[in-house]
Amino acid sequence: MFRQIASIVNRMYQSYMPGFWLRLKPRYQWAGGIAILVMLYVATGLFQPHAAPKDVDEITSPTVPRVSVAVLEAAERDATVTIRGKTQARNEVDVRAEVEGVVQAIHFDKGDQVRKGDTLCEIKLNDRGAKVQQAQALVAQTQKELEVARDLFKEGFRSKTQLAQSEAAAAQARAGLATMRIALGNTRIKAPFDGFVDDRYVNVGDYMRPGDKCELVIAPEPFLAIGTVSEQEVGQVSLGDPATVKLVSGETVSGKVSFVADRADQMTRAFRVEVEIPNPSGKLRDGVSAEIHIAVKRVKAQHISPGIMVLSDNGTVGVRVIDNGVVAFKPVRVLSDDPAGAWVTGLPDHVKVITVGQEFVNDGQRVEPVAEKNGKSS
Repeated sequence: MFRQIASIVNRMYQSYMPGFWLRLKPRYQWAGGIAILVMLYVATGLFQPHAAPKDVDEITSPTVPRVSVAVLEAAERDATVTIRGKTQARNEVDVRAEVEGVVQAIHFDKGDQVRKGDTLCEIKLNDRGAKVQQAQALVAQTQKELEVARDLFKEGFRSKTQLAQSEAAAAQARAGLATMRIALGNTRIKAPFDGFVDDRYVNVGDYMRPGDKCELVIAPEPFLAIGTVSEQEVGQVSLGDPATVKLVSGETVSGKVSFVADRADQMTRAFRVEVEIPNPSGKLRDGVSAEIHIAVKRVKAQHISPGIMVLSDNGTVGVRVIDNGVVAFKPVRVLSDDPAGAWVTGLPDHVKVITVGQEFVNDGQRVEPVAEKNGKSS
């Protein structure tokens, strides 16, 4: 059957194809046939329906991008100088011995509150009590001799020189008694002011010499927050400027600048600044890291989200704004921050700031501003 079909096709091929075609070798006939089929396929595409051409303006004009914007209004705000520092007790002292001897009692330990004049450490009297009694006896003797010398001087039996010698002996005895009483009193090492004991350096039985430390006493109020400012900023800070101290422990305390150094540190070229802060409850602790914000003047600022800030090509921090439908970069300076965002200066009092899409547009590019949700109309 297949042979019959092939025979019929061959007869039809021989009947309808021109003579020159039949004289070609079979491989050329196959190549020519394929070429004819390709040309027919391409030619049929000319008759396919085409989409209507786009408008010329639509082809040549790029689509204007959309960006979300928010309208910001400036508000009065304190411009601040921010310092990294720590807390420090204004009054703290290592109370030291003034006489030598063995410690026989310690009346306060670490953490105890003390009042001015309380005895912290007590040194054994040894023979100091006996020496005081001896000095008292000598004072009584020289005083009696002085009285006799005065009577004899009135009667002419003593000269002025002899009277003067008696007066000097009596004065010397009184001075000796005063010295011994001071030494006796110094066996009780006392607190110089109200506060609390922060450290203890000796134990009962230790031998102390003059200058040895007994205990560290710290006054709870007032406290200081200390730090340093640069040469560029020190001129902005003045005595009495209000300040806010944020402690790493979580407390926030308000105070005032109480000291600004007139001389820079030789190593850092920075100037020491002290802020006095109240501590009525005694909760502040010495040496806690702190961030000190000193208000130096009032300026107009806007509150923005840090997420909308961008960097210019030269590394300047700023935001992109819309001015008559065109993108513009505006540098800003951060005054302060909070959990909701940052307060910045450098923008006009009334400005449209790009909040979404600022990374995908360039300065001078025309855009279509769209008010962000809950924002003002653009």
